Amino acid sequence: MPLKKHSSIVTTCNAVFFTALLSQSAAAAESCIGSSDILLTNGTILTMDASDSTASSLRIRGDRIIAIGGTGSANEACVDVIDLDGRIVIPGLIDSHTHFVRTAQAPGPFITGLESATDIASLQAALVDAASRAEPGEWIVSIGGITPLQFTERRFPTYAELTAAVPDHPVWIQAGYLREGMVNATARTVLERAGIPVSDDGIVSNDGTGLRYVLRTRTDERMRSRFFEYMDYATGLGLTTVVDQGCCDFLGAHLDIDDRPNLTVLDAIWRDGLLPLRIRLQYDHRDILSQDDLRSVSARVLNATYGMGDGWYKAVGVGERVIADEANDDEVFEAYLNVARAGWPLSQHTIREDEIERYLTIMERVAERIPLADLRWSLEHIFEITPDQIRRLAAIGVNVRVQDHDYLRNGSVAWNPGPPFRTLLESGIRMGAGTDSGVVGPLNPWLSIYYMVTGKNAGGEVIIPGEQIGRIDALRLYTASNAWFLGEEDDLGSLETGKLADLVVLDKDFLDIDAEAIKTMQPVLTLVGGRIAHATGPYSGLAATD
Repeated sequence: MPLKKHSSIVTTCNAVFFTALLSQSAAAAESCIGSSDILLTNGTILTMDASDSTASSLRIRGDRIIAIGGTGSANEACVDVIDLDGRIVIPGLIDSHTHFVRTAQAPGPFITGLESATDIASLQAALVDAASRAEPGEWIVSIGGITPLQFTERRFPTYAELTAAVPDHPVWIQAGYLREGMVNATARTVLERAGIPVSDDGIVSNDGTGLRYVLRTRTDERMRSRFFEYMDYATGLGLTTVVDQGCCDFLGAHLDIDDRPNLTVLDAIWRDGLLPLRIRLQYDHRDILSQDDLRSVSARVLNATYGMGDGWYKAVGVGERVIADEANDDEVFEAYLNVARAGWPLSQHTIREDEIERYLTIMERVAERIPLADLRWSLEHIFEITPDQIRRLAAIGVNVRVQDHDYLRNGSVAWNPGPPFRTLLESGIRMGAGTDSGVVGPLNPWLSIYYMVTGKNAGGEVIIPGEQIGRIDALRLYTASNAWFLGEEDDLGSLETGKLADLVVLDKDFLDIDAEAIKTMQPVLTLVGGRIAHATGPYSGLAATD
């Protein structure tokens, strides 16, 4: 993709070159057809290949990497050179467990500074910024992904603080599922007019009535614009691929089927060719219109084509809820067996030890009929997994995907802190990582990596002592390991010749900075398929021109 001229880029493909085209080598001539190559040089490229090799330069043609190291010079014709100035480059980050679509379709403009806010003042500033992008009377809404632990005051903002920050728009802040709503004065007026009680200190009951009212204020236009805001936020964090695990309304709201988040907005953006990052879907049974039929997942996999879509948007499995929780073990077994027969990947929500035991036992029954090792099945979350359960999973070829929402540890959790990252890593079982954003966890992958590396929650307390892992190990979980779970290890997850040019230039030295600084990583450049998806700081002048 063409790039604008900038102090950090040297553009040598121009009209003069074309007049002398016949005198150039065939290779140089070919590189000028359509667009210039992109050469990133003078940096440290963490390829995350099988050997953990590094390089100082990388060359891109079209949407793919054509060379690593020794890739040309700034004087070469038809090459756009990006000087890394010593910065670190990593593969594009892959989040293997999000609820991206639902969060992208909440009401109002996206509150971009919320996850990184460290005190009430910075939270207020994030709300002010969102309000500046809102239509008159539009709600400013946050549902989950935050904790009072992240603020120096160790509390959420008061009614007066929310009102002072945003006096002219209704505000709704909610910590997570089934939590009370916190509102400002304008929201209180609106809700009370609708017959919804609000306490004097701006608290709304968690019975779902208030949240349902707020969610129904969404419009098609706002959902589309917020979707773009959320995608921009994601690529600004270095995310180039997200896996949406599906699911329903915001739990507790009890929305009618017509009010629930769906794929309509995402479908339209994809069909318009406007996705700046790759989105992968897993089919959750709670997305199915009629949830009364326990055989619904069987119908889904038997009447859909696994992998249908393109490099930007496609289905990659079923889960995280494969079948209704009230299904008995034989019904779960039947559903699993049908998914295995259809050859689909499957992931299953499991947190507590007894929950893990139930679904592991059923998977062992399936494995007696159909080998699972090649199907890329996994258990999700597994906060309380035991060494014996890890051993049994490995024996049948089932894997794990871990999430970081204990980083928030909002007080509503009923399980022991986890997951046991080091135990899992040392066991040799295949593992991927994700955030479970945006209600129970933040989307920011650097908070997740920080949690894996330090074992600290948002309040700075070590809650998984002895289970921390190294920085490269954590990074691998968000890159090469996750690519395998998508069945896309030949295209994504590492920076190697022939793979898609999904990469991130970091603002800080990830390998050497103090561990506390990992939380504040802010990539300065993100490429997805060789296209600029995010550019800031020294690269703010780099932008697509077509």
